[in-house]
Amino acid sequence: MRIGVIADDFTGASDIAGFLVAGGMKTIMYNGIPIEQPPSHIDAMVISLKIRSCPAEEAVEQALQSLQFLKAQGCTKYYYKYCSTFDSTREGTIGPVVDALMEDLKTDLTIICPSLPINGRTVCHGYLFVGHDLLSDSSMRHHPLTPMTDAKLSRLMKGQFSGTTGHVYYPTIAQGAAAVGEELQKISQAGHRYAVVDTLNDEDLTIIAEATEDMILVTGGSGLAIGIMAVQQRHTPRALTEGAAFIPISGPGVVISGSCSKRTNEQVDYYKEKAASRKIEEGPALSDSVAYAKELAQWVLQNLESKYAPMIYATKSPEELEKSRKQYGDANVAAAIEEVIGLVVEL
Repeated sequence: MRIGVIADDFTGASDIAGFLVAGGMKTIMYNGIPIEQPPSHIDAMVISLKIRSCPAEEAVEQALQSLQFLKAQGCTKYYYKYCSTFDSTREGTIGPVVDALMEDLKTDLTIICPSLPINGRTVCHGYLFVGHDLLSDSSMRHHPLTPMTDAKLSRLMKGQFSGTTGHVYYPTIAQGAAAVGEELQKISQAGHRYAVVDTLNDEDLTIIAEATEDMILVTGGSGLAIGIMAVQQRHTPRALTEGAAFIPISGPGVVISGSCSKRTNEQVDYYKEKAASRKIEEGPALSDSVAYAKELAQWVLQNLESKYAPMIYATKSPEELEKSRKQYGDANVAAAIEEVIGLVVEL
């Protein structure tokens, strides 16, 4: 099997690439739509896109371009990776991308499996949980870009998926892969295009992976890769390589933070107490991004000898975000800050 993964953001791509490597697959990760061909010995290709919060048409275009590349490399299974908290809105990108991939691959059914039990993301009776809380009761309810106010996946899907949804509930999962396969067949025969699968632990992921082994397209969080690797180990035992392929780079570094989630705010607040830090301001970023990037880069260089790596951050609380929106209106603040961060990295 040669697997091709399309991920809707960089961190998700790195997560699933790590799981594939840990499971013994020789994996290459691309940042953006690839141009260069992968080495012939590669088992898995992961393409990192930035399509979680962009217009749906743009997301579909990039996903289909990535799919064509993966098809040209001889992939036999495809995996669309989105966030384990199903970050999206009714006008979001998950549904349009899944539908476009299904149409291109000429498949009538795929699974919706956002679960990542190791991080507390589970699905029970079709409801997505974060730890012990429903998604809608977690901090994701107040996410600045994709506030998640419902936990029922089928309801979250209604606004952006073109077809109808069936469910594989936990009693069926507990019966094993054969029972799950039979239920998926019934769901397809009933005319549904998607099947939400309950998942409480990694063993469930393995059952789901076994039941969908012949499914050309699967979709979900990075957790399903754990199950796929477990099934592959049965067929073709590989040397497990967790950590073995990682070669640390020596030398100074810098911490860059751009997310505005509650957890990232907590992490930034914690790290600010340990290391030199500097907030990226919207005004200078909008007025002259190049000059501002040079200023920030110079500040980073001046702090490289510190005990901990210096940090530049654009992370804001919900209150700060609202204040920024009122102050700058329709100005594309996010794009300006991203440009500044990119220039700092280049400098």
